[in-house]
Amino acid sequence: MKELLSVPKGFTIIELMVALVLSFILVGAIYQTFTSQQKAYTVQDQVAETQQNARMAMNILVRDMRMAGYGMPDTGVTINKTTYSNAIKIKKEGKYQGNEQLFDSITIVGAFGAPSGYLSRTITPGSTEIYLRSSDEASDFDTGDRQYIFIGGIDRLKVTGVSGNRLDLSGKTTVRYPTGILSAAVEKGSTEIPLVDTGGLASGDVLSMGTETLTITAVANNSITVDTDLETAENQGISGTYPAGTVMNPVPVFRVTALEYTIDPYSGCFLRDDKVMTAGGGEAARLAGNIQDIQITPDDQDDQTWYTITLTARTRNPDPDYMENGGYRQRILRSAVMLRNLR
Repeated sequence: MKELLSVPKGFTIIELMVALVLSFILVGAIYQTFTSQQKAYTVQDQVAETQQNARMAMNILVRDMRMAGYGMPDTGVTINKTTYSNAIKIKKEGKYQGNEQLFDSITIVGAFGAPSGYLSRTITPGSTEIYLRSSDEASDFDTGDRQYIFIGGIDRLKVTGVSGNRLDLSGKTTVRYPTGILSAAVEKGSTEIPLVDTGGLASGDVLSMGTETLTITAVANNSITVDTDLETAENQGISGTYPAGTVMNPVPVFRVTALEYTIDPYSGCFLRDDKVMTAGGGEAARLAGNIQDIQITPDDQDDQTWYTITLTARTRNPDPDYMENGGYRQRILRSAVMLRNLR
């Protein structure tokens, strides 16, 4: 018994070696699984980023193409000494890193995005000047590259002078634009509406404010009397509350410009160049990265109101295990767009 109890307990070298080998095999299998999962995640993350870039670039381009020609004068526009006679122009730009296929650039002329301002005073047919809500809004126009103006979706004119919130025009307006701005807040039930300027307004004019339609029944020097229901005997008050500065019957005033969409062949960035902004020292906006190619083709060479856009984006980094396209995974988007404002 003493001899048995005195025998030292432990593992033999063979047992330790077997345990180490099994541990190495297990750790290797776990590491292989981890790296495989990590690689798959990285690839999917880059593919998702590529798809998102392509979608964003496509959505912005399609939105602006639909507005091509909106507000463009028949004589065209001249910006930074370049004359644009057509609402849309496509040209081949260059080669992309040795690829023989040429990508396209496209220039679109029109009024894009939100209006630069709103009328603050009623304008009658034959007017040669308009008033915006503030001098800040009027400062978005000048007699140079910012001279092209589009009023209320109807009048296409040019600015010949800017003074405060007033714009002098090269021609006469063709329609009547009834509008006004609240000089003070009005409460629910009010029938008297205080305005900054009631000039040009008349009894019978119909104005909108919020979701309400109001008919003017009387005009004073600094206010108007309105009725929301002419069929009811008593004068009906407004149903909402509106703060000072609210525009009644807002008439938008747009600035017409030229936008160029192209690809930077070095960085692969998809660029949106507002020619008016860059003429004033600005830079083209970077919309999306890793855009490899864009093709824009009219579906009917004679009509040219329907276009097909094909946009190719690629992953940010190459995949060494992917054999095509130099290891870059690609995503291709196609969209058909109709130019609704060509005349």
